[in-house]
Amino acid sequence: MRYGLLVLTVLAVGRVFAATDLVGVFTLAGGYMDHPLGVSGESSAGYAAQTLRLDARQQHDQDAFRLGYELAASQFGNDTDLGSLRHALGWQWQRRGAPGTGSVGLGVEYAMRSYQDTYAPYDHQEGNAYAVWKTYLAPATLFKATGTFRYRRYRDLPEESYLEPRLDVELKRFFATRTTVGFTVAAGWKRFYDSAASRVWETPQLPSASQLAARLNFSQGLSSRTGLRAWVEQRFSLEDFPHYVGDDVFDSPLLDFYAHEGTDALAAVKWLSPLLVWVEGGYYLGEHDYGDLLFVTDQGGATRQDTVRDAFLSLERTFAVGRRQARFRVATGWRNQDSNLDTYRLSGGWVTSSLTYPF
Repeated sequence: MRYGLLVLTVLAVGRVFAATDLVGVFTLAGGYMDHPLGVSGESSAGYAAQTLRLDARQQHDQDAFRLGYELAASQFGNDTDLGSLRHALGWQWQRRGAPGTGSVGLGVEYAMRSYQDTYAPYDHQEGNAYAVWKTYLAPATLFKATGTFRYRRYRDLPEESYLEPRLDVELKRFFATRTTVGFTVAAGWKRFYDSAASRVWETPQLPSASQLAARLNFSQGLSSRTGLRAWVEQRFSLEDFPHYVGDDVFDSPLLDFYAHEGTDALAAVKWLSPLLVWVEGGYYLGEHDYGDLLFVTDQGGATRQDTVRDAFLSLERTFAVGRRQARFRVATGWRNQDSNLDTYRLSGGWVTSSLTYPF
């Protein structure tokens, strides 16, 4: 009986996987950066990163299914304990309509991330879910709405465990002049659900934060080999809670999407060279106000305002390896960050390279 069930199980699995495509992608990356924590006076560090993605995909008429596993690891040198290891398992479903009509999709993911040494207390588990809907309001006008929900739990730091719903809405218009104009609105709300949060962060109720961001996107084809892209974004903090932040990337539960309000802008030109290498160079400018967050200084807590400038250049080339198309990318840049606080006034460079191979 036991062997009969085993045979039936093998046959059932075989029938499922007979119509399943198994694909994988491996990425190997490495680089160097000044100020990896984003504070002045710290040492520069080299790093290496590896990502392995395995997917089982099925297609049934208009429905596409994907079951995937991802392993991502990173290591930093110079005694910088920012290295981490992440495991993630996810499932996705997508239904495509007729050409030019749009699609709908759903997805869920469970992930675990662990850090090294100093940052081990920030090991966490999280669950993510999303729903996306794309449709054409007109032949050249695309509407896209994405709703996401995240649940993250820190075992050793329950005061930073949170729930986060978020909504992104995008409207994009394509023109015959090879011009694309888009407008995106994103709204997110982050609530710290553990009872320890109000005690640690000294708030009368469970703390929460919310933010609204609006972005205008523009791209223009200048020739058959050259294109321009640019965007400008304005962020508005709707709700946050004052607390002290040290000179560490993990010292605040809000140093993410909810960290600051202000204006960000980027412009870049991309060119396909005769050697079939994509070359892109650009410039980024950001004006960031961290609101009522108090950053530790010698004189006590102080608010923070930054002006960030980045110049960057990247080269990317796709080439054949057997029957597969591998991709190599190298990028470098320079960042200058002016701040009203000495701890966050810095400048430095970075360089990174990556090789991606599908199999």
